[in-house]
Amino acid sequence: MIKIGMPQLYEFDTIEDNLILAKKLGVNFIELNLNFGYCRKEMEAKTVADLLKKYDIEATLHFYDEADLGSYDEVVDAYLVLLDRYAKLGKGYIKQINMHLIPGPVVTISGIKNYIYEKEYNEYIQRLINNFKKAEKICNENGINMVIENTDNIPSYTTKTYHDLYKAGFRFCYDIGHDHLSYDIVWNLLSEIDLPFDEFHIHDAKDRKKCHLALGDGTLDVAKFKRLAEKNNAYVVLEVKQSSDLITTVPDFKAL
Repeated sequence: MIKIGMPQLYEFDTIEDNLILAKKLGVNFIELNLNFGYCRKEMEAKTVADLLKKYDIEATLHFYDEADLGSYDEVVDAYLVLLDRYAKLGKGYIKQINMHLIPGPVVTISGIKNYIYEKEYNEYIQRLINNFKKAEKICNENGINMVIENTDNIPSYTTKTYHDLYKAGFRFCYDIGHDHLSYDIVWNLLSEIDLPFDEFHIHDAKDRKKCHLALGDGTLDVAKFKRLAEKNNAYVVLEVKQSSDLITTVPDFKAL
């Protein structure tokens, strides 16, 4: 059975404010977000576990958006230090940590984007798998599952990356709005490999330009993604970014 959650919101200043809304909405969990200073401060103050217990809400954790584990060791090592720090702080209450799959540096030539990682793919994929294995080990040692999320506007070479990450045994988060902006690369990939999804980020999207919309404000067939989430017994973050959108999106999603 799926678990339904909400993201930590920019409009609030405390985790408890988010949990009060989560309780009103009747969701199962909140996805905390290390990009927000108030998330980091409260985790470091070691107050989060008691708050989650007070409101009877579970938690997952979104790692830094810009953390590129395909980059060079000196860059990745710093992020792994941070991952180790917050995985240890979240031990016992963080169920899952979500990390982005980053397309990497871009060279634009005559208006066309060229991806360094695509040109240097063999070196890139070796680094990426090795570093994700290190990250997964840190998470697992603290009783936390790790998932890899597709970002928006991902390049076509990412299809090859997914094949290699799948072969390496990783678990995934499927952001359906990001995939809409990327012309359904991940969705189309499912006809080739049965990617194991432990998490979904569900929101509406339209025109290959906009996502994180409330359900009904875009053009996605959200019901088909809900069925896929149910097949995977996944955590589902209804990833709209303000309380007013959550208030309409949560019941609309439950009614699908």
